[in-house]
Formats: sequence, structure tokens, C-alpha cells
Amino acid sequence: MINLATRQQFTFAKSNKRVKNRTVLAPLTHNMSSSNGDLSTEEIAWLKACSAGGFGMIITAATAVSMTGRCWEGQPALITDQQQQSFAQIAKNAAAHNTISIVQLHHGGMRTERKFSTAEAVSPSHYPADENYANDVREISTDEIETYIGDFVRSAKRAYLAGMDGVEIHAAFNFLLSNFSNSVLNKRDDQWGSSFENRNRIIFEIVKRTRANTGRDFIIGVRLSPENYAHFTGIEITEQIRLSNALNDLDVDYIHMSLYDSFKLPNHIKDKQMTLLQSIKEQLSPEITLIIAGKIANIEQADEVIAQGADFVALGKAAIGNPDWVNKVNSGKKLIPAPFSIAHLKATGFTDASIEYMSGVTGLVKKNEISLSAA
Repeated sequence: MINLATRQQFTFAKSNKRVKNRTVLAPLTHNMSSSNGDLSTEEIAWLKACSAGGFGMIITAATAVSMTGRCWEGQPALITDQQQQSFAQIAKNAAAHNTISIVQLHHGGMRTERKFSTAEAVSPSHYPADENYANDVREISTDEIETYIGDFVRSAKRAYLAGMDGVEIHAAFNFLLSNFSNSVLNKRDDQWGSSFENRNRIIFEIVKRTRANTGRDFIIGVRLSPENYAHFTGIEITEQIRLSNALNDLDVDYIHMSLYDSFKLPNHIKDKQMTLLQSIKEQLSPEITLIIAGKIANIEQADEVIAQGADFVALGKAAIGNPDWVNKVNSGKKLIPAPFSIAHLKATGFTDASIEYMSGVTGLVKKNEISLSAA
């Protein structure tokens, strides 16, 4: 089939929700919300443009479930009635274009930035100050764990009441939930640490309680990192596969794996006969719906990722400059490649603060324009 990713439909077996194609707007950090987490009109408009641009599913930026765990200044939140109303508008805009809308729920954990948050960074276990963290990361208490589980569930229920099609629970990149899964970072010996079941109990509880508070047509996904991220260690691919299969047994609708590079070889296999994606797919339960993200820019790459076993492809950098990526591909129009000009990003709908943030991402904004803007 020509343009498999942009033309082939998909139906989530458990929620019975149909998606018009296999393309997903990846959850992007674009720094367009206010300091209190309220979504801006520009942010809502940009997400609407992506729905109108043909994406089968959109996932919002990592959205704070508590002001105690924000990681950047313009991070959205889903905590208040006003914020819920903004997500209701996102849901309405997406539905008008037959697009599935998902909100990614997030707490920063040890990566929380105090200047944007109401509390210091926390982790399942104490993490001493080092070259990456100027201050000690405090060990979270048992009562706080229960509080944060409740925060995730309340935000998920708000998404449900707002009319969003589902939530994606962020358990990747060494944020709070990934901190718990990580056997190197989690040194607890209580019900929240030590064994595989205990270290992942917080994720299991969030999933179970979210399902109990929403309808079965409400999609629940989980985002995971299959390999170590940045300077952290302790993320083991075998455990992430085991976690994925366990979450499938808990009635999760999909797993979203961020590979950094969808075509990379696995780090954990010496004699590399297959890509990381192929290795993951070989070990996952065949029932799992799999979204893959990582350096997918054009339709040929998207179709290749699906051919290797993904059910959906998530586009990040390519979507920033092409909110109409799907429509362009299907009509044969030329995609605008990264890095993007500042003028193009402004025309696309991004704010000055957002463009300033994105200028720090390698290969996203034209270098000569970054220097001129700074001057």
C-alpha cells in the first residue's frame, strides 16, 4: 500500500476506538503554556493545526499532574477547572477532524526544576548532589507516593471529563515513574522497591485506578524508555519488555517506546542481527499496540518503521515544521526539512518563548538565525 502510515486505519481492540491513520503527533516540549500551567491560545491553536493537518492521533506535551513536579517554565498542567476547559477545547478541535486526542501525564521526579515547581526534586531514594544535580534529591515518603498516585488519577479523570480520548502515562526518561522502575535509582526495601513488582507498583496502581475512574472506551497508554537515557543507568531493556507485557495484562491500550533513533541497533546485544525495534517486537506480547518514536522524518521512514513491527509512528521534529505532515504526504507536496527558519516557526504558530526554547535543541532551528535572534 502507498503511504501506509498516512492511509491505513487502525482500531484499538480494547477500547474499540478507530484511528484514521497510523501517524501520531509525538508529545513535544514546546514551552507555550503559562507559568501556572494554563494552556495558551497559541498552544491550543497549534494542536488544532496538527489535527487539521491530518494526524490520526495527537498527544499533548508532558502535562503536569502536580505543581510539585514541573520541569520547565512553559509546561502545561491539568489540575484546575480552567485547565480542564482548555483540554475540552483540544478534544473538541481534534474530534472535528476525526483525530484521537491524548494527554500525556507527567511528574518530574528527580528531574523536577525547583524554579518552575512548588517543591524540591524527589526520587524513590536519596540521590546525592553531583555534577548533574546541584542539590540533593530527597527520598519520597510513603504518604507522598499515595498523593502522587492520586494526582495522576485525578488528572486522568479530568481528561476523561474534558472529552479527551485517553491519557498517556509518562514512565520514561528518568522522570518520577521511571525513577521507581530503575533498579539503580530505587534502593527502597518496602512495597515500593527491591523486586520488579514493587518497583513498578506505582505505575500499576496508577493504571488500575485510572481504569476504575474512566470508561472502557477511554484509552490508557504508557510511555517507556527501552534503554538508558542521558547520564542515567539502570534502564534495562529486558525489564522494559517485561513491564510492557505486564501492563498489557492490566488492560493498557498501547505502549509508546521512544528509541531516540527508530533504526538504531540495540545496545544490549553483541551480535546485532536486528534493529532495536525488531528486537523489542520479537519479545512483546502480540496483543500490544506499539507506538514508536525516534528520527522519523518522511513517509519512507514511517512506512519502514511500520514494516518492522510498529502499529503507529510518532513524529516530533518533523511535525514542528509541518503540522500538516500527513496532508502534505498524501497530496505529494514537499515537506519542509529541519532546521526550520524562525520566520517559518512563527508562521506555523509558535511563540517567541517557544522558539527561544527550541533554539536550544540541536538541528531544530537554523543556526545563523539563532545567533541573529540572540544579537
